[in-house]
Amino acid sequence: MKRILTSFFILTIVTLLCVAQEQPQLGIVNRTQCTGFWRYDFNYQTTDSDGETPIVLSAAIFLSTKFHEKTDEAKGLALMNHYTITTDAERPTNVTGQFSLEGFIQGSGFIIIESDGIGFGQTVDRQQNYLKGRTTARIDIDAFIAGRELLRQEGISFGNLVANLGYSQGGHGGMWVNRLVAEGYRSDELPKIDYCIIGGGPYDMYSQLNGMFGEGVSYYPVAIPLILNSIIDDSDALTYNDVFRPEFVEKIPEWFDSKKYKAAEINNLIYQTFGGSAETGIQMSAILTDEFINPESAAQKAAGEWLKENSLVYDDWSPIATDHIVFFHSHDDEVVPYVNMESMNQFLTNQGYTNYEIKDVSGKGHTDTGMYYAMQAKSLLTAFEPVGAVESIDAETSNDTPVDVYTIDGCLLMRQVSPRDAYNRLSRGVYIIGNKKVVK
Repeated sequence: MKRILTSFFILTIVTLLCVAQEQPQLGIVNRTQCTGFWRYDFNYQTTDSDGETPIVLSAAIFLSTKFHEKTDEAKGLALMNHYTITTDAERPTNVTGQFSLEGFIQGSGFIIIESDGIGFGQTVDRQQNYLKGRTTARIDIDAFIAGRELLRQEGISFGNLVANLGYSQGGHGGMWVNRLVAEGYRSDELPKIDYCIIGGGPYDMYSQLNGMFGEGVSYYPVAIPLILNSIIDDSDALTYNDVFRPEFVEKIPEWFDSKKYKAAEINNLIYQTFGGSAETGIQMSAILTDEFINPESAAQKAAGEWLKENSLVYDDWSPIATDHIVFFHSHDDEVVPYVNMESMNQFLTNQGYTNYEIKDVSGKGHTDTGMYYAMQAKSLLTAFEPVGAVESIDAETSNDTPVDVYTIDGCLLMRQVSPRDAYNRLSRGVYIIGNKKVVK
C-alpha cells in the first residue's frame, strides 16, 4: 500500500510539472530581425470566444529598426486587424518580409501590434474564429493593450496616438474594434481611437450572402466554409452535413483543418474538384445542399441570424470614440461586394456619425484594392501629426492672426478667419488651420 501511495504521489507531481510546462509563457518570447524592421513575438492573456474563459494567445509587434534601437520615437501605435489567412505559415508571428501589409505599414512612423487570433500561432490546433465580430475585436484590443505595456517595459518611446487598421477580414474586425471602444470595453486603458483606416470589409455579411444566393455564384468560395464553420461552431442547430454536400464535407479536414494551404490554393482546389474558375466563380449548388440554398429553410434562416449578429449595420451603435475613419472600397470588388460599403455608409448616416470619408477604388478587384489600401494607409499615417487642440495654435498666435482653413486633402474651407473661430465652427475631423494640422 505504501509503495502504491508513493507511486501515486510521484505520478501526481510529474503530471503537475508537465501541465505547468505546457502553459505558454506570457510576455515577449522572441525578437526577430526582419528585412528592414523588427518583429517581437509575445503571448498575452485574453478570453475565449465565450467572453469568460481565460486563454493565452500569441501576437506580434512590428517596429522599424530606429525604434528597436531607441534612436527615435514612434508617433504612436497602430492596432492591426489581420486579413484572411488559412495557413499557419501566414500568421502575424511568422511575417518577416517588407512586402506584407505589416512590413509595409510599419515604415509609417507607427509601431504595429497584431494578434494571431484564435486558430493560428499559439492555438493552431483550433478552428479560427472567422468574422466573429465581438470575439475578434476583444482579442485584438487585449493584444494591443498587452503589447503597449511590453513596449513600455522595453523602454521604447512612442507618442499617444492610436490608429486602427485593417483590410478585408481586417476591415470587418477594425470596425468591430471601433464598436467595442465606443461601448467602453477597457475604456480606462483605451478610451478612444485617433485615426481609423479601413478597407474592403464585409460589414454587412447578411446582404452579401443574400446577393450571392440570388446570383447563385461565389467568386471566393474559400470564404464560405470559413464563415459557415464559425456559424456551426456557435450553433446547436447546424452541422456540416446540413450545409455542405457530402463530397465537400470529406475535403474539409485536409483543406481547412490542416492549416497547410493558402486561401488561393484552397480556391484552386475547390475549382479543380467542383468546377468553376476565378473568372467565372463557382455555382454554390456544387458545394452546398439544396436544403441550405432554400431561403425558407431553417438552416439558412439560422445562418442569416448569425450573419446579422456579426455584421455591423443591424444594431444601434455609433463609433463615437473614433475621431476619424477613412474607408477604401472598390465598386469592382468581386470578393467583398460594394453593397457592404453602401450599407455601412447608410448606417453611419442614420446614426448621425459624419466624421468619415469613403475612397472609391473602382477599376480594381479585391486583391489590387488591398495593395492600394496598404500604400494609402502608409501615406496617411506618415502624414498624420495632429496637435490635438486649438489652444496650442492660439498660444503661438497671440494676436489671433486670420488664417485659411483646409481639409486634410487640401480643399479650402474658410478664408482669413481666426483660428479659434475656425475651430469652433468645424465638425470633428482633421484639418489644416493656418500651417498646422489640428484634430477636433
